[in-house]
This record gives sequence, structure tokens and C-alpha cells, in this order.
Amino acid sequence: MNEKPETVAEIGENTIVEPGVVVGYKYHKDAGGTKIGANGILRMGTIIYGDVSAGDYFQTGHHVIIRAQVKIGDYCNINNQSTLEGIVRMGDGVRIMAHVYIPSRTWFGDHIFVGPGVNFLNDMKPGRWPDGAPEPRGAFVEDDVTIGGGCTILPGIQIGKGSFIAAGAVVIKDVPERTLVVGTPGRNQPLPASLDRENDRALTIQPLDIWHPLIPDLSIWKFPPYWPQ
Repeated sequence: MNEKPETVAEIGENTIVEPGVVVGYKYHKDAGGTKIGANGILRMGTIIYGDVSAGDYFQTGHHVIIRAQVKIGDYCNINNQSTLEGIVRMGDGVRIMAHVYIPSRTWFGDHIFVGPGVNFLNDMKPGRWPDGAPEPRGAFVEDDVTIGGGCTILPGIQIGKGSFIAAGAVVIKDVPERTLVVGTPGRNQPLPASLDRENDRALTIQPLDIWHPLIPDLSIWKFPPYWPQ
């Protein structure tokens, strides 16, 4: 049988819901509904469980999975094939690129950029617990943090406000505010003056992403002039 899954959802004005999207998936008989704000877009393949709330201008890419007990602020963007495993908090202006894995009990502040292929973890020794399974604990990411592509963030790590995690770093210890992390394992270094600033709000507060159907003029997206013919 190809019955549609039971759903309970409230979707705000002018939010685009493409075919093949499931919002408010009733994963349990006692599950609550899902609320999505106005002026967003949910692209094909997105599945959002019940007990999720997202603010205005919320955007997903294709095949995004958001499990239950997730709270998302305004102007957040979760790109193609990324997964939030539930019990996740995001503030405003959190931009998650493609193929990012976010486990339960992970906390994000405001105006955060997470590059593609980043993996957050919430258990240091999965399945090898000497005294029984501990409570999972994900990362705590403060405001205006940038995390480059391909990074791994170990369980329970706190990343301080304004820090910059260079691409490919493996973050194994807490990161103080306004710190640069590079390498494997990650090494904390002073933040260079060129990076000592807030994340650009044009990046973290985007009413429309570059492939949004309401972009007024597609001619702005052209091959770079410096490419050879």
C-alpha cells in the first residue's frame, strides 16, 4: 500500500511547499504538529517530523531530514541532503550547507555558517560504554561562528562567539571566543585581524537563496569571465 503518512502541520503565508515534501510527519501516536513560518520554501524530498518549529524565511534544499524536537529561528537555511537528528536548537540566520550531519542535543546561536560535509558528533565512544550508555551531548556553537567545509566537531565541544574553524579541521577541545582553529587535530590560534568580524548578514539573512523561484533576474548567474572559452 502507498498510503500517505499522517501529518499535522501549520505553514505560514507565502511559504512554497514543493511536491514530495512531508511536513509534520506523525512519528508517534502522541507526537505534536509542526509549525513553519511565512515566506519560506521547502524543496522536494524534505521530510520534517512533528514537534518541529521553524521561523519566517526558512529554506530547505532537496532531501533534507529534520526529526522531532527541533526549534529553528528566522532566516535559517538547511541545504541538500543534510540531516538534523532531533533535539536541536538553532537561532536566527543559521546557514547549513549540503551533506551536513547534526546529531541530537546540538545547540546553535545566531548568524552561523556551516560549510558542506561537516559532521557533528554527540558520543565519544559509541557502543563501547564501560558503565552503560551516557546521555548524548552535541556541540554548543555560539553566535557568529564560521565552520569550513569537511570539518568534524567532537561531542560536547563549545565553540566560542566569533570563532573561525578552518576547512577540514577536527575540533577536539573547546574553542575560546574569537579563535582560529586549524588542522587535524585542531589547534587553537589567535584569530587574524582579517577574520575578526561578525559574519556578513547578507550571508546569514537571505530572504531568497540563489536558486529561489522568486529571484527576479537569472542573468546575474553567469559563467565567470576569467574562465577560458
